[in-house]
Amino acid sequence: MRFTPGDLATRLGQPEPTAEQGAAISAPLEPGVVIAGAGSGKTETMAARVVWLVANGLVRPEEVLGLTFTRKAARELAARIRRRLGQLAARGVIDPGDGLLDGEPTVSTYDAYAGRIVTEHALRLGREPGARLITEAEAWQYAQRVASAYDGPMDDVEYVLSTVVGKIRELHSELAGHLVAPERVREFTADLRSQVHALPRAQGQRTKTDVYADVAKALKVQDARVALLPVVEAFRERKRRDEVVDFADRAELAAALADGFGEVGQIESKAYRVVLLDEYQDTSHAQLVLLRALFGDGHAVTAVGDPCQSIYGWRGASAGTLSSFRKQFRTLDDAPARLDSLTTSFRNGAQILDVANRLSEPLRQEGMDVPELTAFGGLPASDVVASLHLTADDEAADVARRARAFWDASPSGRSAAVLVRTRSQIQRLETALRAVDLPVEVVGVGGLLATPEVGDIVATLRVIADPGRGDALMRLLTGARWRIGPRDLDALARWARRLGGPANRQDAAESAVPDEIDQLSIVDALDALPGPEEFSPEGYRRLSALCGELRALRRRTGQSLTELVHDVERTLGLDVELAARRGPTGRVNLDRFLDVAADFEGAAESAGLQAFLAYLEAAETAERGLAPGEVEVSGDRVQLLTVHGAKGLEWDAVFVTGLVDGVFPTGGDKDKAWLGDPGELPYPLRGDAEALPALDVAGAGDQQGVRDAVEQFKVEAADASRLEERRLAYVAVTRARSLL
Repeated sequence: MRFTPGDLATRLGQPEPTAEQGAAISAPLEPGVVIAGAGSGKTETMAARVVWLVANGLVRPEEVLGLTFTRKAARELAARIRRRLGQLAARGVIDPGDGLLDGEPTVSTYDAYAGRIVTEHALRLGREPGARLITEAEAWQYAQRVASAYDGPMDDVEYVLSTVVGKIRELHSELAGHLVAPERVREFTADLRSQVHALPRAQGQRTKTDVYADVAKALKVQDARVALLPVVEAFRERKRRDEVVDFADRAELAAALADGFGEVGQIESKAYRVVLLDEYQDTSHAQLVLLRALFGDGHAVTAVGDPCQSIYGWRGASAGTLSSFRKQFRTLDDAPARLDSLTTSFRNGAQILDVANRLSEPLRQEGMDVPELTAFGGLPASDVVASLHLTADDEAADVARRARAFWDASPSGRSAAVLVRTRSQIQRLETALRAVDLPVEVVGVGGLLATPEVGDIVATLRVIADPGRGDALMRLLTGARWRIGPRDLDALARWARRLGGPANRQDAAESAVPDEIDQLSIVDALDALPGPEEFSPEGYRRLSALCGELRALRRRTGQSLTELVHDVERTLGLDVELAARRGPTGRVNLDRFLDVAADFEGAAESAGLQAFLAYLEAAETAERGLAPGEVEVSGDRVQLLTVHGAKGLEWDAVFVTGLVDGVFPTGGDKDKAWLGDPGELPYPLRGDAEALPALDVAGAGDQQGVRDAVEQFKVEAADASRLEERRLAYVAVTRARSLL
């Protein structure tokens, strides 16, 4: 080699890589896995590896493929690689005239890469290559339609419609993520039931079919899953007929194409001689099959990840994919893939890493040799504070006091985050932080529809489209703009009752509270406002003005959806109000909502106002109210968010709250695994079955043995759930640079 990693770092003005980084950067062109602990510089190491390969003439830039999970991470990795490659020419390491730097690496998200495979090769499966990718909310609408229209037997499904819709989507994602056909689930369930009933009676048991109650309950869940399968199949068929796909469909199709057509792998492996897989611990089984089929023949694939940070099990990820990489991606000599580790943290101080290592100890013993993290020698000292409180209110007050002290003692640009396990914790903490006059941003929880400016627009759209949305009108009446007082609301309620007819006139004399108002009549009552004698002078003026605005907007509902949203924004004066505020947050939210309206208008079959409002209703359920974009760390406010939302980020100070059994960690519900949840795929059918608790029915011996096996499985499933909580806690504490 012309250059060592250290030589290149010196020439490019970069810090000298550690010995571990140097080994990973200069690894041979063969399969390898890099266990990269939190804050250990994995992005820098991946970029440096590309630069080292190019500088030594081993690959050209365009022969490199990098995959990661978020667009933000893809942008960061791509920018870092491009910048370093540019430095090779600027610093005279490579002669720009030799053409080595003419191309660019391909850096993409896993989802986008799967989408390209499907687009280019879908016809091989007889599928439409131009199928449109639908959002979570649109997928929810599809599932709701097929569930509502389904007229088959559902005696075994004891759920309300909204829960059924959720289970349909969960089961579809599980089937697609593990490449399992519905028929295999039916066969497995029938076999399980026959195995249980074939076992001899236990002593004291009346009949062979008289299985124990907990076993019968588990079998009933299996029957419910089978009963849901026809609806899942209808859901998938409806999307196929409409030529749309969701993310699970796309991953499944890409895996089927790569696994079933060798020429797809030949094309991709020829195009990309070097492949970098970032955050590999978060990949699903379908993504594993895709990547193994494309690049599993001794190709130079480097997977980078940390099994201690695999926190997206509910999204199909499994820590087992990283630990099995060495077996799945073998060298040309059929040897296990190379293993490297990055154990020096450039983010966390030594005291914080003491906590992280203590938390991760059981995780580091799960199938891989994962060393402890150590702090980089140049990092300043860090502080860890543990506080014990009697109540959640005491905790919130203490967090606020400590956050205020940190904020006041730190220079401008400092960053701080308060992390929660569940969204129910947020309101109490937000109130406490605001009470000590801290600037607070609640991030990524309520979603776009929960922001005040977007909420007002949606409420207005609902009122002009549906006279029955008295709840939306109440938001406008009592909001910051109109501030209608209790006496005038009471007068409007009495007027609404009078409009209901003579039978209600006696009731009209009685006072009404807003949540007792008939939702159909209150919107009509405002539209048919009586004389001013019923209201206070100022109240009547405001109600009349609102009535006029709503009437004018109703007359303009025939225009395009985006024009109508713009119209509502101007009518409410939001454009002026947000321009007068400090900071761009509100304007950004409105612009994103306009993008949502424009996307819906361009993609939906029926893009009218009613269809758009139905889509927003679905988004409140399926996407937490149109989940906001990727989180950016801010230095001018304390950010309040979930631990899941904090993955990949870092702050100077981090407060991890709610560390009490039942909150964080959660209760470890023994009935949440596949034996108790029809939305989950039976573990024996999953691609990562080896890494999951097993149910031993075959070795039960008799019916009592089955009951014991079920109970043992539940205990092991609860233990596995607790380990997932430990991974989440490890992620939480390693977000802090100097104060935890």
